[in-house]
This record gives sequence, C-alpha cells and structure tokens, in this order.
Amino acid sequence: MNKIVDYLLGLPKTLFINFRLCRPIDAIKLPIVVSRKVKLASLKGKATFEKVRPGIVRIGFGSVETVDYQYERTVIYVSGHMHFKGKAKIGKGSRLSITGNVTFGDKFHISAAGKIICRDEITFGSNVLISWETLITDTDHHAVFDNQTQLHLNPNKKVTIGSDCWIGARANLMKGTVLPNNTVVGTASVVTKPFSEENTCLAGNPARVVRSNTYWRE
Repeated sequence: MNKIVDYLLGLPKTLFINFRLCRPIDAIKLPIVVSRKVKLASLKGKATFEKVRPGIVRIGFGSVETVDYQYERTVIYVSGHMHFKGKAKIGKGSRLSITGNVTFGDKFHISAAGKIICRDEITFGSNVLISWETLITDTDHHAVFDNQTQLHLNPNKKVTIGSDCWIGARANLMKGTVLPNNTVVGTASVVTKPFSEENTCLAGNPARVVRSNTYWRE
C-alpha cells in the first residue's frame, strides 16, 4: 500500500521528468518513475532507451535499513545524456550529477545514498549492483596545473564498470577506473586505476586484487 501511495504522490514529478528528458513518443509511455521524495534539481539533458517500457527506470524507491527515508532525498541533476539498456533502479537518497554521458546496462541497481558524478563518460555493464554510500566519478572536480608549464595535470578520465560487478558499501571508484566482468569491490575500497583480470575481488586503499577466480550471486 505504501508503495502505491508513493507512486501516486510522485506522479507529477514522474510526468515532469519524462517530458523534460525523453522524446515525446517515449515520454508518453512513462519509462521513468520517480518517488515524491526525489528532487529534480536540473533536467536540461536527455534520456534514451534501448527499448521503452513503462517504469523501466525507477528512482527514489527501495528499502535500505541504513537510510532514513523521512530525511533523505534523491537528487537528480542531468544536463548530459543518460542511456538505459534495460531496467535500472536508483535507490533512496542517491545523487546523480550528469553533464557527460552515462550508459546504464540492464539490471543496474544502486541501493541507497550513492553518488554518480559524470563530466565526460561513465559506462556500466549489465547486472551491476552498487551498495550504499558509494561514489563513482570520472573527475577530480578542480583542475590542477603545473606551475611552470601550465600543463593540465589531472584531466577527466572515463570510468568503465563491466557486467556482473558488485561494488561494496562506501567504496570510491575514481576517474580512470576500469572493472572487468565479475569484479567484487570490498567495502570502503578506493579504486583509482584500470584492472584487466576478470573474476576477482578487489580491496584496500588503493585497491588491489586480493583474490582471483571468484564470482558472486545476489
């Protein structure tokens, strides 16, 4: 019952986000459904879909015991491009700041209070599960230059997350991160570089391979 009420109370925002981000022919099918607790900070970008179906993307729903729904709001800032290849769930209290291009694979799920900040490009494969209070970003946010040569020392770098990856709570995936298929990232790990070996567990700061030949199941 509470979920139905939440859908109904969020209907005005659901209509607004669809007709702002989607093509009219897609918007009338309401592919994006948002909770009433979602703040639509900016919707100057666009959302596209591999296949349009009602409610294929759900934002601001879910239940996580670590998040107080009464005080947490999901915030959506999109002036870039979001492309959805299938179903996606963006949980309560999450924040999206997208001025670049983000591709979400099928069965994408960020549970709660996670942050995705994209200035250039971030790509997720299919069946990616991201735990609470994580950060995924392709930028350092502030430019750093060499004092003598004026060389830009920290340009943005693409982030690529393969399929069947599980990102643990409070992990940080920084610019330049590449996770192959079937990668598990441990809690509070900091990933700052590309990895190439599939079926591994990463942990630590900076993250390193701590176990090979692994796989996970939800």
